[in-house]
Amino acid sequence: MIADLGYGDQLGDDPDRPEDESGDEAEEDQDSPDSSGEEDQESEDSEASPEQSQDEQQDQSQAQVTMEDSADMEQGDEAELPEGEAPLEPPPPAPHSDADPNYAVYTTDFDEEVRAEDLAEPAELERLRAYLDQQLEPLKGAVSRLANKLQRRLQAQQNRSWLFDLEEGILDAGRLARVVANPTTPLSFKQEKDTEFRDTMVTLLLDNSGSMRGRPISIAAICADVLARTLERSQVKVEILGFTTRAWKGGQARERWLAQGRPQAPGRLNDLRHIIYKSADAPWRRVRPNLGLMMKEGLLKENIDGEALEWAHRRMMARPEARKIMMVISDGAPVDDSTLSVNPASYLEKHLRDVIAMVERLKRVELIAIGIGHDVTRYYQRAVTITDVEQLAGAMTEQLAGLFDSDPRMRARVLGMRRVG
Repeated sequence: MIADLGYGDQLGDDPDRPEDESGDEAEEDQDSPDSSGEEDQESEDSEASPEQSQDEQQDQSQAQVTMEDSADMEQGDEAELPEGEAPLEPPPPAPHSDADPNYAVYTTDFDEEVRAEDLAEPAELERLRAYLDQQLEPLKGAVSRLANKLQRRLQAQQNRSWLFDLEEGILDAGRLARVVANPTTPLSFKQEKDTEFRDTMVTLLLDNSGSMRGRPISIAAICADVLARTLERSQVKVEILGFTTRAWKGGQARERWLAQGRPQAPGRLNDLRHIIYKSADAPWRRVRPNLGLMMKEGLLKENIDGEALEWAHRRMMARPEARKIMMVISDGAPVDDSTLSVNPASYLEKHLRDVIAMVERLKRVELIAIGIGHDVTRYYQRAVTITDVEQLAGAMTEQLAGLFDSDPRMRARVLGMRRVG
């Protein structure tokens, strides 16, 4: 209409005309000739190898997804952390001792808990057991008499006993005559009384240190043998454990400490060896040769009593028996030259006292000790010190018999005994 009126020359060029667009595109194509060449080359490549182009597209898409996932994870981690707070540090390592959190151990990598049959060949164990029996032939008579005495006392406790004149239970037929004579007399019932040691476990923890070499370790082994057989006949579970170290003066733990520049206050600096001669569920006939291992040359080394006592206590806590008794046989205080040379002189002794205090405070295990030529009464509440190793069998028998005695006065007299000999 404007053009018909004669004013079209005043409007100027229309920017929306197709001719202008095509002209602009032509100018752009002229300005960038390389781009058209690249597009042609890409099209040729895609037509030449379609599989390769698909692989490249998949790789690019996977890379993009991976980058997006990592970005999301980073954002998620940042979102979980409160503003202004650093990431949480890992919790501190658990203490090595439940009795004393300050008790340190330099490394436990070289410690071992091993069965006796894994430390020697079966033929060697049989030979050592025969040697043990030969060494203790003169003591067999005395030890057997003590074992028979303990057996009789245990069997006396196992005899059936009854509680009478009860309001419920099994009808007491022996007192029915009273009911016949006087019908107003109530019926009398009875119940069988449980023995105190029907559900009992005993652990013998033997010091396998070098100072026990010779006659002390031989008598300790044969006494453990006799007590295990006697208690097993009375249906009492028995476990026999020993403790020593793998090497003199530190072993591999000390070598690592030296290689790492001798850090201050390393704590216990030796390799423990805890030996299982007889587990609680193993029948005695199968593990009888194991006690001969104590006769093996080079087995007995140093003794770290505190950790051994805590180890035996943990094993007992895992047992289902209602009553648990532990008897410790030792001939001296804890000694480990490697540990005591770089720690306070009372380091191991203090830990032993702490473990004993914990066991006696928990009262889940009845703890008694026998010291051979060494006063252990300063450590344990229930303890006996013998001056001659020949008295060990009598002391062990009397202590166990006292625990099983039904007469409180007899039990107090036996367990209150502080010294034998």
